This record gives sequence, structure tokens and C-alpha cells, in this order.
Amino acid sequence: MIRPLIVILINTLCFGFVSGQRVFNESIPRFFSDSMGKYCEWEAWGYRNIPEYLCTCNNLDAAKTTQTNALWPGASLGLNLNGAGLNKLGVWDGGRARTSHIEFGGRVIIMDSGGTLSSHTTAVVGNMIAAGINANAKGMSFAAQLKNWNFTNDNAEIIAAAADLFLSNHSYASTSAWTNISGQWYWYGDSSLHPTRDWKFGYYDNRSRIWDSVMYANPYYLMVKASGNDRGAGIAPGTPHYYWNGTAWALSTTTRDSVGPYDCISTFGNAKNILCVGAVPVQPNGPLGAINTLSFSTWGPTDDGRIKPDLVAASGNIISVGSATDSAYAGLGGTSIAAPNVTGSLLLLQQYNHQLKGNYLFNATLKALAIHSARRCKPTLLGPDYECGWGIPDFAKAALCLKDSFKNRVVEATLQAQDSFQLFVYLNPTDTFKSTLVWTDPKGITAAPVYNDTTLKLVNDLDMRLFTQTDSLVGMPFVLNPANPALAATSGDNFRDNVEQIIKTNLVAGWYKIKIKHKGSLQNNIAQKFSLVASGSHALLALPVSYLSMHAQQLSIKEIQLKWQTVQEVNNKEFEVWHGTDVNALSFVGKVPGKGNSNILQSYQFVLNQAKGFAGTQYFQLRQKDLDAKLSYSKIISLDPSVELNISSIFPNPFKEEVNIRYQANEQSKLSIMSMAGEQLFSIELLPNSNGIYTLNLKQLPAGLYILLLQNSNGQVAYKLLKEQ
Repeated sequence: MIRPLIVILINTLCFGFVSGQRVFNESIPRFFSDSMGKYCEWEAWGYRNIPEYLCTCNNLDAAKTTQTNALWPGASLGLNLNGAGLNKLGVWDGGRARTSHIEFGGRVIIMDSGGTLSSHTTAVVGNMIAAGINANAKGMSFAAQLKNWNFTNDNAEIIAAAADLFLSNHSYASTSAWTNISGQWYWYGDSSLHPTRDWKFGYYDNRSRIWDSVMYANPYYLMVKASGNDRGAGIAPGTPHYYWNGTAWALSTTTRDSVGPYDCISTFGNAKNILCVGAVPVQPNGPLGAINTLSFSTWGPTDDGRIKPDLVAASGNIISVGSATDSAYAGLGGTSIAAPNVTGSLLLLQQYNHQLKGNYLFNATLKALAIHSARRCKPTLLGPDYECGWGIPDFAKAALCLKDSFKNRVVEATLQAQDSFQLFVYLNPTDTFKSTLVWTDPKGITAAPVYNDTTLKLVNDLDMRLFTQTDSLVGMPFVLNPANPALAATSGDNFRDNVEQIIKTNLVAGWYKIKIKHKGSLQNNIAQKFSLVASGSHALLALPVSYLSMHAQQLSIKEIQLKWQTVQEVNNKEFEVWHGTDVNALSFVGKVPGKGNSNILQSYQFVLNQAKGFAGTQYFQLRQKDLDAKLSYSKIISLDPSVELNISSIFPNPFKEEVNIRYQANEQSKLSIMSMAGEQLFSIELLPNSNGIYTLNLKQLPAGLYILLLQNSNGQVAYKLLKEQ
């Protein structure tokens, strides 16, 4: 899918060539190459006869287009990311890269014996990991390792390798519509399905289903796919060409359609969970103003109306690693070059998140970050389109979403069947609120080949909405109309995509909640993982933990038990327990690990033991710490322990039939025997007594371990009993 730069060289320099009154000479060459390998060729005489040239671009300018260079060592963000130490990057392509190239330094591993040396593969790999010996050919993750497979037998290899990869690049596609072989045109549609248009465009095929299944089963693995170069392909009416008549290639002069402009991404470019990437011209100063895709870059929608491509990145004639020699460079283009720009850049986000938080991101989170931080190709439009998808990724912004957890919140959570998830945010009128939801959906159903099958491929339909605190709906996700693909996005119920995004401005100051739930039932009632990225231009204040209950009780003279329950946790690393007898001077006494991200009921407990016992009112508070080291605080609760409520001795223990309990209680109390599972087996009311002895006959109980519990309004104390045979 690379569009190579084809140049016919007549002379190294053209001297004395006359065009009208203008002469090419040493100072005005017809074409030239600079010291960094950029090739330029004369195009026209411009204003005031200044010569104008078309030149190849370079990987450095491609990195600037997506702001990947801002993540590199020495850049202003100070992140110093290069992919070093990560052997989690793969590529399937039409051959093997030139592993001995000086730009690779032994970091490319050939994984199968098939395939010949390929200039296409070498350039794609270079775009991702070239060291930058030639600065203009520097790869996005220029210190990473990479595994290289030939695309023959790709599905079986992908299934086997997925668990060990974070990302893989796939710059290949099904043969579709028009192809010229040795000067003869071939049409690869099927006239029995449609006489003039190729049915494969927009079609969700068997490979799409397999790829979606692999990513669903491997939540840390994301596949990046070039969208294809077919848009605009066609031949003049009446031009002889071959088509398949069912048994053989036959010559025809039937007029068949040119490709596009919409609905021209073929087969597995339409998989749900992949990141499908189209191509735009390089933007060395970053995306400025409106940007159109390159003429060949394919557009969506899919046949069922989903948004593809997901993103677009730089292409054209990009200087990358060449395969001719160990020090060769080549100018190449197509969406094949745009895709690895994104693949290599995403690896840096994995590296950065691990530096920040000690863990790696789900495939849906990587996709959500890239989409959330993307710049629109048409800045006047807030929503996506079927040409550029969600826009041009800005990896500097994506990294800042991970770094700045005050203005941004990155959530990885699980939606249980018939449940919902809520995240609370505080917004000011000047805030621009943006939230992006992505989930890795189970595989869709593959229908028999048919032209324009509109059957929905979404399996688990999650919905994101923005509400006020009083449950007034104020925000719905973007939707596009596949029946009129040129229309701008509106907002509504997105029942097609496993990506949803809401952008809202000018809201009244106050608390709002993002609510995520699902339609119908989740497949097989299995919980669905999802990723959410939310941002506010001034502040996004999320409640990292929602408490259901919190209370303390006395277990004995020396022990107090603190119990609490949560119904939602976001990015929760741990709870710190603070205690004291002065509400204004609490001290740290221990910690309990959190659940990370959860939207189901979680129960916790902590037992505080003091050898001297407890006197006076006891105060407790939880200080929750998230993975970014941010703190949030629970309410403060109190307990007034009773030194009068205790059991001073139990004898004998272990016992066989009877046990004696010496107890103190300043009011009527309840004595219970509990099983270890919490079942009450025996209970009796005890009168107040300062030093009473009560004898229990427990002959009827089987041998085993039990809990003796003494309770009154002052609290409770508990002890273990062991009955012997």
C-alpha cells in the first residue's frame, strides 16, 4: 500500500535546458538531492519566475505532524521517551525488513522463514524504529525492538503472538476494484453481487472477525491498520479490462465505477477494534487550519455506518529506511507509511504510562487517548467525519492526559451486566468538557459476501451520557449519517460504533456526572471492559471513590475494627487509615490496597490494635491515594469505646463440653456463638455485671473453631473458641 516515488532520471543535472526564456543551469537545476537525502524535482516557474520544486518529505516532519517528536529526549516536555527496553512491537507485511541496515542496530527480529527482502517492509519498520542516524529518517520509537512476520499465514501467527505484543502494524489490504498488472487493467469486484462497484468496500469479513476476537481476548494488544489507497482509482468508460466471470478472467468494456469517494475501505480495514489510519500531507509545524486527506486515502463509512478511518497521519513521499544497501534511504508514501507513524508513537505512550504508574494500558485506552487528543481535519467542526475519522493524533496532548490527572481523567473500568458506571465532574462555564469512551467489542457476525450489508456489527452497545446532578440530560455523543456521509456530525444515540465522544461548552457551573450503561444484555452476561478519557479546560474533578458505608466497632479492650464499603473506585491505589483522640491531630496507622478501577460493591476492613487499650473518643478517617499519588478524604467518624464491655477470661479454651466466660458489662448484653461463616448458632441475654461468670454448655456443637461475641449499645467484643473432640 506504499505509493513509491517513481522518478525517471535522465541526467544528474540538466544544464542548458531551455523552457521558453528560462534556462536550467547549475544554480537552477531540474532536480537535486540535499545532504540529508531529500529529493526535489522542478514543477513550475512561479511568481516572478522563481523556480518551484516538489520535494520528498521525511520521517521527522511526519513526527512533527503528530507531535510525536515532543515526546523524544531533549524536547520541551522533558519526557525523554524512545521505546527503549520494549520488545512489544510487531509488524506483519509483504516480506522481511533489511535487518542489517545501520538504522536498525540488531533490533529487528525476523519471526518466520517466509518472505523475501522487501523495500515496503523495510520502510514501514524504519518509520517505527529507525535510530535516526539520518535525522530525517528517525523512527517514532527509535530505540525499541520489533518482531517482523511475513503476512502469509498472518491470522494464525497473530493469534499465537498477541499475548506478547502491545502493538502491531498492518500496512496491507485485500485486492479491490482496479489493479494494473503489466499494463493491463483488472477489475476485482464480483459482477454477480454488483455490476459496477466492488462489494468488498465497507464489508466486515472473516479476517475482521478474527482480528476483533484476538483483541477482545488480549486486552493489552492493539492492531493498527492502513486504511488503503484505492480512493479515486478507475479507468475511462469503454477501456478494455479483465473481470472474473465465475471461472476465468474475461475481457470486457463495460463501464464500471471509479472508487469512492465514500465507502471505499476494503474488508479487514473495517474491523471494529483496530485503529484504522488514513493519510494527510505532512504538517511540519503541526496541523494548522483545514486539512484534506491525500487524494488516494480511503474514506468510510463501513457498510453498517461505523466511523472509519479512526485517525489520519502524515504521508506523501516520506524519507524512510531503504532496502538497497545497509545505508540506503528511500522516498515512499501511501497510507502504509501513515499507519506505522501512529503505531510507533503509541508505544511511547505505553512506555510513559509505565514510568508514571507502573502499569501498561489496555488496547481500548491507547485508542481512546489517540482519539481524544486528536486535532480535527476541519477545525470548524467539533465532531468526526468519514474522511479523517476523529482527526490527526496529537501525541503530546495524549501524554499530558496521562500526566495531568487534575485536568484529565483516564479510567479503565468494567461494566457489569445490567449495571451502570458514573463519574462525577465539576465544571465551570468557561470549561470545554470532552469525554471519549472506547471499548474492545466481541467479534461481530460475518455474513456471506453481499454488496452493502447494513447489518450492525456492534455486539455490546455501551452508551455514554452527560447529566446534571438532578439527572437532566445535557450531553449525548456524536453521530454521523451513513445515508448522507458528507453531512457534519450531530449528537444522538450512537448505536453503531464502539467509540463515543461528547464535547460540551457553556454549561452552568456545578457538578455533573458521566453515566455509562449498556443496551439490552451484554454477550453471555460477561462484564465488558471499557476505557474513558475525560478532560476539562480548567479543571475536571473526579470523585475517585464513592463510599457506601463506613463504621467502627470495638472487638476487645485492645482492638477496634474499621469497616467500609465502596460502590465505585477510579484509579485507586490504596486507602491510608488515620486515627487519633484529637479530631485535629490524626496519625497514620496503616494502609489497605484498593481495587484500582471498580464499579461493583467492594468491602474492606482494618483492625487497630493498641496494647494499652482505648480511652476516650476515638476518631478515624480514610485518605484514599490514587495511582497518580493524588489524595482524597473520607468523612471522619468516631467511636466511644466502653472499658466496661469486655471478657476478661475464657476457660477452658480449647474445651470439650462446657466453657466459662468471665465478663464485664455496664448494661444488659447479648452473648452469641457464631460459626466461622457468620451464622449465629446460640445466643442469650446477660444482665449487667462487673465481674460475672457465665457457664455455657456447648456439648451439642461439633468439634471446630467458633466465634464468641458479646454485644451491647457500647459496641461488641469477639473471641475465638476451639472445641475439641
